[in-house]
Amino acid sequence: MNKVATYLNEHLTGEVLTHEAVIAGVEQDGGVLTRRPEMVARVAHVNDIRKIMRFCSQLAEKGHVLPVSVRGYGTDATGGATGTGVMIDLTKHMRRIEGIDPKQQLIHVQTGISHSAVQSTLATHKGLGVPAVSFTDEDGTIGGAIGAGAAGTLSSLYGTLGRSVQRVEVVLSNGDVVQTERISKREVARKKGLTTLEGDIYRQLDNLIDDNAELIDRLRTDGADTTGYRGITEVKAKDGSMDLTPLFVGAQGSLGVVSEAILKAEFTRPELTVVTAAYATMHDAQAAIDMVIDAKSVTVELIDGRIFAAAAAQGKVLEWAPKECFAGAVVVAIFADFSERTRAKMAKKLVKKLGESDPLHLATKEYEAAHATELHAVLTLAAHPAGALSVPGAFSGLQLPLVQLDRFLASVRGLETQYGVELPVFVDVSSGFVDLFPAFAMKKVSDRQKVVKLSAELAKLLPELDGSYAARGGDGRFKSSVMQPLLPDDERALYDKIKEIFDPLGIFNPGIKCVVPPKDLAAELNAWCRLQG
Repeated sequence: MNKVATYLNEHLTGEVLTHEAVIAGVEQDGGVLTRRPEMVARVAHVNDIRKIMRFCSQLAEKGHVLPVSVRGYGTDATGGATGTGVMIDLTKHMRRIEGIDPKQQLIHVQTGISHSAVQSTLATHKGLGVPAVSFTDEDGTIGGAIGAGAAGTLSSLYGTLGRSVQRVEVVLSNGDVVQTERISKREVARKKGLTTLEGDIYRQLDNLIDDNAELIDRLRTDGADTTGYRGITEVKAKDGSMDLTPLFVGAQGSLGVVSEAILKAEFTRPELTVVTAAYATMHDAQAAIDMVIDAKSVTVELIDGRIFAAAAAQGKVLEWAPKECFAGAVVVAIFADFSERTRAKMAKKLVKKLGESDPLHLATKEYEAAHATELHAVLTLAAHPAGALSVPGAFSGLQLPLVQLDRFLASVRGLETQYGVELPVFVDVSSGFVDLFPAFAMKKVSDRQKVVKLSAELAKLLPELDGSYAARGGDGRFKSSVMQPLLPDDERALYDKIKEIFDPLGIFNPGIKCVVPPKDLAAELNAWCRLQG
């Protein structure tokens, strides 16, 4: 154990570990990059985090930056949950529910708690719940979901988890703790008078927002995108009040350690009625989408038939996706009305209409909302294809408007031809979220180069279609390396300044929200490939 780890171990209630097995367990996340920390700090409470940050801040002031990253279950798909230096692990001890207010529909949690644990607890309180953070059964922490701006099944109905965040407790880069919420113009003035890092943050942010009012207005109307710190658009209201909370949503641990959060829960639909229609061609499936939208379903999805083919190759065959549709696609409609009778009526009407569109297979099924991820089990299999390596996260979390779907799919077909790789698509039409499921050999340097080149192509293409390459799940290190160079100079400068305000010594998760040198990115990608065997 090195001297820093020994020192921290002596001063923390939790434990600091440097064992090979522990380090190896956190050097990857759900993405395609590998970074190796020096130590893992399993913090017991917020004071442990404060001590770590005070130590690292003092060290940085002397010219030695010891980076600090935060990790939950490592489901981040963009390299955001990997890091060098100190890796703070919240999942061992900081996973308590601090309180529930069913009347106000609020839940107060430590951010190392899993999303599923929060949902299970809320379900016992009049059927409350918070938005899903995955389209599959992948379980992450609340802190990770906040940091990544996560979304999932029925996001079109409930929104993203970030939208449910009311307040957060954050440990700043110097170890100070702040509580965020919307505060009045008078309280902002008081905060600006503080001789602390919090005071510096309010003073500088207020000036930054005023000086960049035109740019921020542009960002506010430019559509969804987590590149940089788009939350700046929601910080200051017209009445002069401010709320720092939106900046930490999607920040991926680059501005502070979110230790606690208060979330707004909603009454969830306990049961769903799902209509699926399989088609021989993607064109036929696309043509059916408008009919499904007109049927007032809360969610409309388009699942590429090749995704079902990949699942079938691994033994997962679904009756509502016959092999004849493997060259086409399946359209999914989800009805979520509280009334079973209403859902059945709406589904029956849609089935009748879709029957006129010549589907290969048409089915209606009831699901408990808690088991809705069964619909997307094939996505998990497609993400881990037989005989090849997937590139998890590199091509997920995209977003585009429905009106651009045809153009996007046409462009994807062009990229398939250009790069010699299949790009099966999953589209949550209602929310505009898109995931691609390519598979590469990855043992060849040329295949690894394809991953980066394809990413760059998509990062350039999607803004042209009023979309985003990183609208769900964050941009991390991998995506930001191709997205940041495409940003206008003034926008990139704005994000750099926000980072500087919160983290003047550059301690938190270096490489997030900025351009990673190609040499470093290649080394991290190569290291990931070696670990895959």
